[in-house]
Amino acid sequence: MKRLTTIMGWTAKCGFAPKGKGGVCGIALGLALFVGMEFGCISASAADPAYPTKPIHIVVGYTPGGSTDIPARLVGQKLSELLGQPVVIENRPGAGGNVAIEVVVRSAPDGYTPAWVSPGATVAKALLPQLSCDLMTDLVPVSQATSATGFLVVNPSLPFKTMAEFIDYCKAHPGELHYGSSGTAGSPHLAAEWFKSIAGIDIVHVPYKGTSPQIVDLLSGVTKVGFPTMPGVIEHVKDGKLRALAVSSAQRSPLLPDTPTMIESGYPGYVATSWTGVMVPAGTPPAVVAKLSESMAKVLAMPEVRQRLLDNGAEAVSSTPDEFRVFLLGEIEKWTKVVREANIRID
Repeated sequence: MKRLTTIMGWTAKCGFAPKGKGGVCGIALGLALFVGMEFGCISASAADPAYPTKPIHIVVGYTPGGSTDIPARLVGQKLSELLGQPVVIENRPGAGGNVAIEVVVRSAPDGYTPAWVSPGATVAKALLPQLSCDLMTDLVPVSQATSATGFLVVNPSLPFKTMAEFIDYCKAHPGELHYGSSGTAGSPHLAAEWFKSIAGIDIVHVPYKGTSPQIVDLLSGVTKVGFPTMPGVIEHVKDGKLRALAVSSAQRSPLLPDTPTMIESGYPGYVATSWTGVMVPAGTPPAVVAKLSESMAKVLAMPEVRQRLLDNGAEAVSSTPDEFRVFLLGEIEKWTKVVREANIRID
């Protein structure tokens, strides 16, 4: 009776119980709403099983074997072991990683189709204003995953062994040397165009569909120069198949302690590192985003994961969704400026 009185008071307060005979209808409506709300909450809770209950498909915007793909597969394998569900890597290369972004945006917002994002995603709007999706409104940040140092490498057939010799050659032979990249607007391309601008040199861009085909041609001498990140490439430098002239991190890399930084080579402020991270479609339940973020943090804290990433030239870097959002906004500002000043276009 006390509960019914409470319902009657609530319905009257909300305008559902007019005076007179209509009050009964108001009470009935209020009761229906009250009961529906209570049981609706119970049903929603019961219908929300523990995530995940089926395979997760991580969509990567570059080809297999490249600097973006390698850490995705490593993290994906460990996520599968931690979460007890298969984690499948799907490669959807194209448009600087934005083909993959669109695939994820069109998927259900349930956490089962995350995007493995990289710097190319942060310049999508500057490059492709016709895109129907927007990184920061159509996707939700989950966590950063890695940070990787880039470096300037050349085919050993070239005569120079220092940055100064390289710059002198480029200025004496403008437009003669060709550099490959993993794709237009990917981090190697952006890093190269930024360097061209501040060094005042003219070398010609040759975009590939991923790191692997780019490095094959660099090793064979089809192209002579590259600005790749270390994952998937560092071993070729250690084996003498490629020559590193400088690294693009703020400090020297422990993997190449004898190779100077771009800053040491006379280009103050030049720091161009690549990174990867995970985002999911907007509308994904916050509990799912939190679960995925926390799971990634656990994986990226595993000593074996950190060592394997480091062996490939990448550092494990986890973050909260809010921290990753702030990071992404900074990257968008930085690289959008480079895109506009270099007049980079995706046809």
